[in-house]
Amino acid sequence: MNVVQIISSPSFDQVLVSGASLRIDQDLAARLLAECPYDGQRALNDDRALLLAAAMEHGTFMQNTQIAFARCDGRYFLVNGQHRLNAITLAQQAQAFRIEVYDCRSRDEVDACYCRFDQPGGQRSLTQVSRSLGLHDSAEGGLRPATAALLLRSVPMLMIGRRRIAPSQRPRDTRDLDVKRDFAMRWKPWAIDYQSCLDQGIGQRTGRYRAGGVFAVALVTLRYQNAKAREFWGPSIRNNGLLVGDPRGALHSHFLSAKRATSEYDLAEAAVHAWNAWFGGRQLTMCKVLGASLAPRGTPFTGEA
Repeated sequence: MNVVQIISSPSFDQVLVSGASLRIDQDLAARLLAECPYDGQRALNDDRALLLAAAMEHGTFMQNTQIAFARCDGRYFLVNGQHRLNAITLAQQAQAFRIEVYDCRSRDEVDACYCRFDQPGGQRSLTQVSRSLGLHDSAEGGLRPATAALLLRSVPMLMIGRRRIAPSQRPRDTRDLDVKRDFAMRWKPWAIDYQSCLDQGIGQRTGRYRAGGVFAVALVTLRYQNAKAREFWGPSIRNNGLLVGDPRGALHSHFLSAKRATSEYDLAEAAVHAWNAWFGGRQLTMCKVLGASLAPRGTPFTGEA
């Protein structure tokens, strides 16, 4: 197999040679992502990119997997490899890939080429990862696999003390599966408590309560104010007969109306806003998201388990 070396500011015709092995570093990965986008690409799955980055950092990432491009009218379109290239930019470690280039005569052929690789069921889910790490319980009343996955997703925010740090800027430990597992195990009792709160709601209305940021806030309150936290989260999730002005109902309404693209930090801030109002005995009709710190009242939590 021919090996193509990275050269300074290469043209893609020089680098993207079908059938060749190419070692891609973080600069070239960023350039390929920026200059070869396919506009029909699925949204990036942050969890998947972070897991791949962790494998790269541990030296367990499989080398010479395929990165594929469609070429049409002199342009290249990335059709397979979005998550692996993003993982390189996170891990900042060069990896070897096998390059494939498919010549297309029209954008319709580019679309068809992408569809050949778009296999959403083929990725390893966070639930599968949490199973492999042994976070869930087989006994009734223990932590179920789906909740274990939510716990694993919330761990990075707990590790950084709920500070607003982009995934690419977080410490490497937040991507280390062994470290995350040990950290998650210490929070498992309160994850089980929150699971019982989630079970009180109607499935399709609890999605926002399962977001990583909200899950992290819930764990902190349940750890340090367990009885009050159960009284807050369960009724908020149910929202059955809560009076106007009850912060628990305000949070429920906020989550129902929040846009799909709302960040985990904004959802967490809304949860903290409602918790702080309820904990302080104040009424609240609307949750505000103003970029405030994520510090639930009644908890001394600083990010250390």
